[in-house]
Amino acid sequence: MDKLRSAAADVAERAARAQRTLLPWVAPPSRTGPGDGQRGQGLAEYALILAGIAIVAIASLVFLGGTISDLFWAPINEDFGQILSRLGI
Repeated sequence: MDKLRSAAADVAERAARAQRTLLPWVAPPSRTGPGDGQRGQGLAEYALILAGIAIVAIASLVFLGGTISDLFWAPINEDFGQILSRLGI
């Protein structure tokens, strides 16, 4: 019976030693600081906001792209037409 107790104590000691040496490599720390779980949540919220802004920007370019292009190119085309007429082309 003493032999069995000694073997059980030896197994328990080896398991405890293995747990102390391997646990930091295998498992994350059991105690987390305040707000550690909220860091990922904040990042996800920023990503959703950024995605919403991108969708609005793309939609506005699709619907207003022609108007914006005409707004910027009309004066250039007008000046270019005057230059061509002066050159007689």
